[in-house]
Amino acid sequence: MSGDPGDPGWPDLEARRAGFERMYRTQPERFGGPASRFCEWALPVLSELVPSGRLLELGSGPGRDARRLARAGYEVRATDYARAAIERAQADPATPPNLRFEAVDAVAAVRGEDDSSLDVVYAHALYMMLPDSELSAVLRETHRALRPGGLHLFGVRSVTDPQASLGEEVAPDVRRRTDPPAGAVIAAPYRYFRPETIDRLTAQGFERARTDFRSDLHFWFIADRRP
Repeated sequence: MSGDPGDPGWPDLEARRAGFERMYRTQPERFGGPASRFCEWALPVLSELVPSGRLLELGSGPGRDARRLARAGYEVRATDYARAAIERAQADPATPPNLRFEAVDAVAAVRGEDDSSLDVVYAHALYMMLPDSELSAVLRETHRALRPGGLHLFGVRSVTDPQASLGEEVAPDVRRRTDPPAGAVIAAPYRYFRPETIDRLTAQGFERARTDFRSDLHFWFIADRRP
C-alpha cells in the first residue's frame, strides 16, 4: 500500500480508514469516557476569545470532546473518517440537538464548509496521523472556512515523547514503528512536533493566540487565530 506520491511511506487514505474501522469495532471502549485534557484546556480559551458560534471538529472519534463542546453552547459538526466511531457516537441518546456527527475525512470535512462560515476548527491528536499533502490541505481549507477572528485549535504530540525515538524515520520527526504494539491501528507513520514545526503551521495565514506545552503528556496545545 502506498500513500500520495508526495507522501512516501504513508498508507493511502482508505488503508488508514480501514485500520481505524478495525480498531473501533474490536475496541468498543476506545476513546470513550470524559472529555480530553486538551478539551478542558480549550474551553476557557474559547470562552475568552470565541464564546459562541459554529465549531467543526476533525477526528472526533466517538464524540467525547464534541459533547462537551456542545454542552458549552457551540453548534458542533463532529467528523471522523471511521464510520464505526460515528455510528457509536450517533447511538448515544444523550446527544444534544446542537451536535451532529458525520463520517467524512478531515480534508473533505473542511472543504464542505463555506468561506468564512466557521468560528472554530478543532482537532485533537489528528495532525500527527496526516501525511504532508493532507495536512497542508487541511490548513488551507481551515484558513478559508474560518471567519476573521475565528480560532484554529489543535493538539499535537511532542518530539520529547519517548515514542518519538522508536521505529524507522521516514521523514524529519516522522516515525513508523517496525514493531507496532498489540492493538495498533496500522503500521503507518506518526508525526511528532517541535516548536519550529508548529510555528510553520501557524505561518500558513494564522496568528498565535495561545500555546501550552504539557510536559507530562508530551503534548502541545495550540490556539491560532485567523486575522
